[in-house]
Amino acid sequence: MKQSVPSFLQPGDTIGISATARFATDESLAIAQRVIEAEGFHCFYSPEISQQHHQVAGTVAERVAHFNALVHNPDIKAIWNIRGGYGSAEIVDLVDWDALIAQPKWLIGFSDFTTFLCHGVQKGIATLHAPMPISFSLTHPDALAATFDVLRGKEDALHCVLPKNINGQIIAGNLSVISSILGTPSLPDLAGCVLIIEDLDEYHYHLDRMLLSLRRRGAFTGLRAVVLGEFSDIHDHDTPWGDAVGLTLKKHFETEDIPVFTHPIIGHGKENWPIILQNV
Repeated sequence: MKQSVPSFLQPGDTIGISATARFATDESLAIAQRVIEAEGFHCFYSPEISQQHHQVAGTVAERVAHFNALVHNPDIKAIWNIRGGYGSAEIVDLVDWDALIAQPKWLIGFSDFTTFLCHGVQKGIATLHAPMPISFSLTHPDALAATFDVLRGKEDALHCVLPKNINGQIIAGNLSVISSILGTPSLPDLAGCVLIIEDLDEYHYHLDRMLLSLRRRGAFTGLRAVVLGEFSDIHDHDTPWGDAVGLTLKKHFETEDIPVFTHPIIGHGKENWPIILQNV
């Protein structure tokens, strides 16, 4: 599927802040506003995204209402999720995607927001895998600056990683989330895709289990290439699961003769560069 690319941002455009999973904090909202306004844009958010319902930013109905309010606001040109955690999949099917299709806006984030990024692709809208305000202070300044450059219309970082002869539908995101949405309306068929994955705070054998499950279900059939991003804070037991994490990851793709590239282009660390999810 070919995606519609939302309009690139102009000076003075408004970026809305969403919270589809964990609740926003005053600190993260202050960082978002400071960084976004320093780049010449307006920052808008509803104070209600700071409300807390257990771990998340309100009930399902409240989070849907907050997100759809950003979708329906004609002044907002991009929606940037404040943080990850868990909860985006609870509300993704209740979003007014018809309104987004009629007036595409940039959906920006990573981690748990992977569900929204991939769902947008399924709905025919290009989305942006990029740092979120909760991680702005940890992100390499060049990667954060590149994110705003992409929103203004500059090429994203993927051209630095893949050979020019490899192209297709770009799918980038968190491995745990991608594994969890396989078989749902949020994840496209990966045949013909370039898959870029990262993860955080998982056990070594969990990574193997997720990739084995995906491979056994045929998810990698027809995949054109894989980029292994940063896999950080990976745990193991006293008796290690196996060899290096990179080898565990690679074997599932090399078994299928899928080209594998290793580059910390995305992840939960400082090297989290902007990637547009679109068909190229």
